[in-house]
Amino acid sequence: MKIAFLLVSVLFLSTNGLALTQDRVQETAAANPAIKARGDLQANGPEAPSSNPSAEAQKNYETALVLYDAGKADEAIVALKEANKLSPDNPQYQYQLGMAYVQAKAYKDAAESFKRAARFKPDWPEAHFRFGMTSYVLGRRNQSLDAYKKLVSLNSPLANTLYRIINNSSQPGAAAEIAKLESAPDDGKPVEKPPTPINSESTAPKVTPVSTNDPTEPSNKVTETAPLSEDSLIGMYRVGVGDVLDIRFLNSNVNKSSLYTVIDGGMIDLPIAGGALQVAGLTTDEIQKLIVDELKRRAVEDGAHVSVGVRQYSSHTVIITGLVNNLGKKILRREAVPLYVVLAESQPRVDAARAVIMRGGVAPKVIDLSDSTALSTLIKPGDVINITSKPAEFYYIAGRVNYPGQKTYQS
Repeated sequence: MKIAFLLVSVLFLSTNGLALTQDRVQETAAANPAIKARGDLQANGPEAPSSNPSAEAQKNYETALVLYDAGKADEAIVALKEANKLSPDNPQYQYQLGMAYVQAKAYKDAAESFKRAARFKPDWPEAHFRFGMTSYVLGRRNQSLDAYKKLVSLNSPLANTLYRIINNSSQPGAAAEIAKLESAPDDGKPVEKPPTPINSESTAPKVTPVSTNDPTEPSNKVTETAPLSEDSLIGMYRVGVGDVLDIRFLNSNVNKSSLYTVIDGGMIDLPIAGGALQVAGLTTDEIQKLIVDELKRRAVEDGAHVSVGVRQYSSHTVIITGLVNNLGKKILRREAVPLYVVLAESQPRVDAARAVIMRGGVAPKVIDLSDSTALSTLIKPGDVINITSKPAEFYYIAGRVNYPGQKTYQS
């Protein structure tokens, strides 16, 4: 009789302990609006994993959501792996594992998780989009294009976003990378010509833009800017790959400074705004507006005040060679700077007299360093500047003189 009583008591305590643990997870999730805006709640995504997975898998998944939103990517990955082990065919678990890998910057593992999520739920556009985006970051161009084609077949507006990421003309070298799609094999598969972007004047499938209030739908659009005058370039800076951004949330419970590096593909990983955001080619003001709009759309931070600055400049560089004391790569903090600014940092030698500016696609330009007006010539990222001495000039004299022949000319 005593033994039976003890067994009943142990069972009662275990059941209450599990219920309390689940209550704490649910209370934490309820207090964090970002969890409510997760991809598992979107209309066109998979249903919430409550029917097939075991209760233990569901508990691990909910715990992982709390850890993910707290920025504890490694712990979230452990919990999600356990959930996937218990329920290996659940697309939502695989998708969230991919998001955790992205937060941990393990993009190869992230791509595999998104790929499995898309395989388990073939009509889920968000999974195909994330797979295509991480494949692009990894340089797997054919896989990005396959994801793009799948989004077109699903008539998803995410196809436009993925195409702009693949063919991002604002990113240095991106055009050359896209051109290589016709010749560089990838994973043993024949390379295809990039598909014509939808909504273009062609026979390609067209997608009608859809207005959606789904907070999981990415809205990081690549801004197409009009050409700027040269004078305006001196006062602005467009973010590029390698730059480190300082993003602060001023009136939020996330009131701290965080540094985000712009990775290959021109993106930053900002979990509070839903993950990867395309920022290459944007100014800090434009990035600030992008983040605020994304937080508002996802109902994470309504009326948030965000500050965005560049902590470390890396993407805009020029190379200076020749008769200077400080040779090598110089980093620009504007879209263009006058030549005299670069010379002040490089310190020309006393015998320096000319600057030859070499820029892709145009003939070299020769600047006389004694011409103060010419020193205002604008230097742009990618320029190579060679500082040389003035070439020797001669004149010749002949006739009834004691010293005929070639003479050095001096102005």
